This record gives sequence, structure tokens and C-alpha cells, in this order.
Amino acid sequence: MPVDKADFRLPRTKVGQKTFDKIIRTGRKLFANNGFQATSVNDIIAKSKVAAGTFYIYFDNKLALYLYLLEQYKTSIRKASANAIVGLTTRREIEREGLKAFIQYVRRDPLAYKVVWESLFVDFKIFRDYYESFAASYVYHLKKFADNGEIRGDVDLETVAYVLMGVSNFVGLQILFRNEAEEAEVDRVVDEAMKLLDTGLFQKRVSIPS
Repeated sequence: MPVDKADFRLPRTKVGQKTFDKIIRTGRKLFANNGFQATSVNDIIAKSKVAAGTFYIYFDNKLALYLYLLEQYKTSIRKASANAIVGLTTRREIEREGLKAFIQYVRRDPLAYKVVWESLFVDFKIFRDYYESFAASYVYHLKKFADNGEIRGDVDLETVAYVLMGVSNFVGLQILFRNEAEEAEVDRVVDEAMKLLDTGLFQKRVSIPS
């Protein structure tokens, strides 16, 4: 199903907004729990308890709803990180607080992982575009810190961006797998990740004279 044939229309009234939000919440849960392919528009309509034609007032099809959800996640995740780093000036501070903000975001909304990664099975181009756009934004913000010497200049910034996204994604999972991790544990794990960013993983081997 071509992405450009999946349009949505925002509600214009308070009543419409409530119905729209109900469809969004239902679609998010069904896509996360059952997957995109196994979820039908009729399933969304039934679980939302809206009239059959109401869905199509706002969305052309279920792909339009899914893409709307994905864009909302991209926007809200970036906003959470942006809010967490207000006033910070060093890249280390920014990375630490950005990582913690992402972890706190997915703790509040663990379905985010399922909805975002479901894009891999919806259409690989959607999955690729989602992460490429994040990486491009990351590179843009990393560049000035590479230019001023805060980030080493002998590494490819695009690769750095993907490494840092990988750290966020999987350290986030580390916390989620522990269910009720305390705030202190989140801070501890974030600090452990920062140790690797501070010093790198591998130590140079020291030759012992024979």
C-alpha cells in the first residue's frame, strides 16, 4: 500500500477530538499487541465503539492511522529529549540527560517499542525513514561539538548517531525488562552507559617487558 495514499484529517471540534483520540488509543494498542497485518479497520472500529463510517472521516485506511501514530511517537520522543536538555551546554550532559529522558519516556509508554518496531513489518521503507531521520538530526546536532573538539574528530558522525541510538534503545529495554526499576537504578544504568561513552570499551594492552 503506497504511503502517499494514506492520508489523515485532524478533527475540527471538541467532540471530534474525543472520537479521534479514542481511535488513536485503540489503534495503538491493537498494532502493539496484535501487529499491523493482523489488525483490521473493523477491529479498530469495534474496539473504539465508533460508527463504521467515523473512522474514514479521519483516516483513509489503517496505514494512515499507523503513520500518524509513528509520527506522533517521533515528535513526542524528540520533545521529551529536548525538554530534558534545556540549558545544558556540554555534549556529555546532553547525552546523559537525553538518554535518561528516553528511558523515562518508554517507562511511561512501553508500547512505543512495539509500535515503532512494527514498522519493520509494515514497510521496510517506513522503518528505514524513521531511523534515518533520527540519525540525520543527530548528526546535525553532533557536528558543532565535533567542530569545537568536544567529540573526537576521527569518527564518522553518522555511525556515532546510530551507536548512540542503539545505546538508547537497548539500555531502555534493559530497564523495561526489570519492570519496576527505581529511579536510582535508572540513574545507575545511565551512568554505566556514560562510562563507555567517556572512555570507550576497549583498553589498550600494555606490553610487559620480558
